[in-house]
Amino acid sequence: MSQEEYLRLLMEADTSKRQIRKTRYCLTYKNQYFEIDVYPFWNDKAIAEIELRNENAKIVFPKQIKVIREVTDDDSFKNASLSQI
Repeated sequence: MSQEEYLRLLMEADTSKRQIRKTRYCLTYKNQYFEIDVYPFWNDKAIAEIELRNENAKIVFPKQIKVIREVTDDDSFKNASLSQI
């Protein structure tokens, strides 16, 4: 992305929402690609996103990851909602 494109998009940003800060960890496990986002406003949870080659593929989490619940269809975990926390 060029500097000009970045500045143009920045001018279109929704100023009613806060900037989201997170640390993203990427890992592979059993031929699956995980992105784990850790947010500074949560001490007890993070969001894991999994890139699947096939949407019907079985997901296998590393034993170190405790899955609390599925949030794919929960709008309160989308970036637009998280920007209001």
